[in-house]
Amino acid sequence: MKQLNTIKFFSILLGLWCGFGFIGIQRIAQAETAKYPETIKTEYQYAAKVACSMLLAHQDGTLARGTYRTIVNIHNPTNKKITIAAKVALATQLGSEPGPFDITPFKGIVLQPDGAVGVNCFDIAGYFCPIDGVCVDFAFLEGFLVVKSPVPLDVVSVYTARHTDGEVESIDVETIEPRKAHDTVKLGPTELTKPGEGKRIDYPPKGSSAYYDQKPKQMCGGIAGFPCPEGMKCVDDPSDDCDPTKGDADCAGICVK
Repeated sequence: MKQLNTIKFFSILLGLWCGFGFIGIQRIAQAETAKYPETIKTEYQYAAKVACSMLLAHQDGTLARGTYRTIVNIHNPTNKKITIAAKVALATQLGSEPGPFDITPFKGIVLQPDGAVGVNCFDIAGYFCPIDGVCVDFAFLEGFLVVKSPVPLDVVSVYTARHTDGEVESIDVETIEPRKAHDTVKLGPTELTKPGEGKRIDYPPKGSSAYYDQKPKQMCGGIAGFPCPEGMKCVDDPSDDCDPTKGDADCAGICVK
């Protein structure tokens, strides 16, 4: 009887040790996953030009005054699910010093077999939130959406433009050709900051000559879910061509008191 109780006692100890050991292994694995981002090997690179009017029409001299929108369509022509990497490289003034937000970390995009995804201006702005705990609110932005893939893709950019008020006046479609680029890409975190967390900066800075006599608006909502400051609420922006009451998705709003 004593021998049986002794065996039971050691069995319980062994079970507890294994259980805590398993939990410890899980915690180590989770910590390593958080510390070391996922990596993917890529063979092809695409650089799609983007020009986006977010809160104001372009009016800083980089483009003719007006409202510009870009959407980059990416198609996986294979019969296998793949993960690709994308980042945004902001076009800055010639001769300016590199800044902390000129190039975003890579984010992963999963494409199903024969699947496609569209990356619009609000998705592109979302790549700048957060970077080291800081989010960038753009009045307008230009640069490149850089896509890296393990297989050849179909990448097509669609560009539309109009005056500051009114319907679309021009549209252009461009097929982006790949270049060979053997690389191992680290994917950064994809979590968005929660309302009230992190710091926000304006690009261009409010009060700069880029705004001329227009008062910049505070963007909110959209696919990135940008929050409003305390004491303000997010409403649909009536000056854009995205209308949620007509079934349009991922419409950005503006903050009002």
